[in-house]
Amino acid sequence: MNFFSEYLNTLVRNHPDSISRIAHNAELSRPSFYDLINGKNLPRKSTLTRISTALSLSESAGKKLGDLNEAERLRTSRKEQKFYYKEKKHLVSEMSTKLLAKGNEISRPKGPNQADLILRQNTHRFPILICPSILDPSIILGRLLTYMFNLSASKGYLCTPDIKSLDKKNIQLFISHRIKVLSVKGLLREFNL
Repeated sequence: MNFFSEYLNTLVRNHPDSISRIAHNAELSRPSFYDLINGKNLPRKSTLTRISTALSLSESAGKKLGDLNEAERLRTSRKEQKFYYKEKKHLVSEMSTKLLAKGNEISRPKGPNQADLILRQNTHRFPILICPSILDPSIILGRLLTYMFNLSASKGYLCTPDIKSLDKKNIQLFISHRIKVLSVKGLLREFNL
C-alpha cells in the first residue's frame, strides 16, 4: 500500500455505498477498483475525477486524493522523476545564475540532504529549497527546517513556480516557521534584484 491507496481505502470505508456500487458509479470494474485500493495501480486523471464524483468528495478531499496520486506517481514513475528533476535542475541553475549576477554570495551543496542553494549575507547563511511542484508540503517543511537547523539559520526560503498549489493554511505553516514561500520573481525581489 501507499499513501494514495491508504487514503482512498479510508474514503471508501467511510462511504455509505458498497465497494461494488462505488466502482460501478466510477465506471470501473470491481477488480480494477480493488487494485487501486490495494495500491497495485494508480489511476489516470479522468479515472480519479470519476472516483471523486462517485465518492461525493469535497473539493479539499478531492485535491488531497489528487495530490497523493501525483506524489505516488512521481515517486514510482521514472518518466515523472526524470521530468521533475530536469525542471528542478533548470530552476536551480537559473536562480543561482541570477543571484550571482547581482553580486550575492551563493553556494550549491553537492551532498544529499542539503538545500539546493545557500545564500550568504555577512555571517549569516540561509537555505533555499527549489521545488518545481509542491506535492507534500509537510515533507518540504521538514526538509527546510532540517537545513535551517544544520546552518543555524534564522530563516529559510522555498522557491516554486507553483505557489497556487499551496492553500493559505500551508503557507501560514511555513511562515510560522520563518520560511518564506516565493516565486522565482519573488525570490529575486526579496534580495532587491
